[in-house]
Amino acid sequence: MRWTLLKGGHVFDPEDRGTADVLMLGREIAVVGPDLAAPRGVGDGEVVDVSRRILLPGLIDPHIHVMGASGLGGPTTRSTDLQIERITSVGVTTVVSPLGADSLSRSVTGLLARAAALECEGIGAYCYTGGWWNPVPTMSGSPQADVAYVDRILGVKVAVSEPMAPMYAIEELCRLAHAAWTGGCLAGKRAVLHVHAGDLADGLMSIREAQRRTGIPADHMMVTHVNRNPDLWRQAMDFARAGGSIDLTTMQRPETNHPHAIPAARAIREALAAGVPATRMTLSTDSGVPYPRLDAAGNVTGLYMAGPGAILETIRELVQTGLPWGSAAAFATAHTASVLGLVRKGRLAAGSDADVLVLEQDGRVDRVFARGRELVRGGRPLVHGAFGGHDV
Repeated sequence: MRWTLLKGGHVFDPEDRGTADVLMLGREIAVVGPDLAAPRGVGDGEVVDVSRRILLPGLIDPHIHVMGASGLGGPTTRSTDLQIERITSVGVTTVVSPLGADSLSRSVTGLLARAAALECEGIGAYCYTGGWWNPVPTMSGSPQADVAYVDRILGVKVAVSEPMAPMYAIEELCRLAHAAWTGGCLAGKRAVLHVHAGDLADGLMSIREAQRRTGIPADHMMVTHVNRNPDLWRQAMDFARAGGSIDLTTMQRPETNHPHAIPAARAIREALAAGVPATRMTLSTDSGVPYPRLDAAGNVTGLYMAGPGAILETIRELVQTGLPWGSAAAFATAHTASVLGLVRKGRLAAGSDADVLVLEQDGRVDRVFARGRELVRGGRPLVHGAFGGHDV
């Protein structure tokens, strides 16, 4: 069995553990504590000096498009698979992917296959069933069965208040929330109704009503893109104070052609000041989709496919404003793991998956481990996707 002992880092679990060592044995963390000795008689391994480094749990991105998305601007605007090196090089070790706006040419089965490939390459990869379609696309024909019988599926995705997505009656939203809830119960796992919120004035009204009618715990409804405009953000904070789960999109900001968006770090500070529990908030990127490339005057000059680096950027911004590293990282580690029931993710503790992000003092990525395997060293990815190059 392979082992790695990280010596002398500043460990955030995400609680501040001070200077400590982390022993990874195979795919999981065996011990976290001071002055650990290298194990004997358990196989090959190495001791890595991480003094003057920051150790965090690997980041979780709960809304990322790993096989690409969009296409609403025509066939040439369909992005392609997001390669593993673009994910790991920014500290992300676990992804959860929905179908995007194009739920016609892309399928849940295709999404499951892409997630399986990323897991083979080294990271944790999960999906939501459902998408921008009514009835929602599924693998089995039943969203409840998808959640109940496919371990990789963590919930059902829908879109509300989105002018380009199909409308759902309240009764339909209630059925989908019930499918996610009971499907998870049948599987013995936690599952959510994962809700894309758009810009229409109704905002979260339909979700609040569906939660009221069904009585399903509000924290099993995870609403994303909530920082896209001030009105929606006010509704989202109310929802979180009432027990709901809200997910802020770190890629939504004015420079990405979201002129009314509230940058995620600023929104989190505002929410904390307004009494929103930190545990009710998570961070995601919505990366893997085509974003407009803007010139200095704000004109669109083309498209690019964003990677998930905006989560770590947001964590750095929160630290710069006074949050400890652990508290800032928790929005992309412990809180996310709790909402989605990923019991082995989001913490540096014995029995957790050995997903470790090692940062330089200034917040730059040094090393990344996922399930005990080193995927990034010196800020450079060691594992690349099979089709990420540009060979002619």
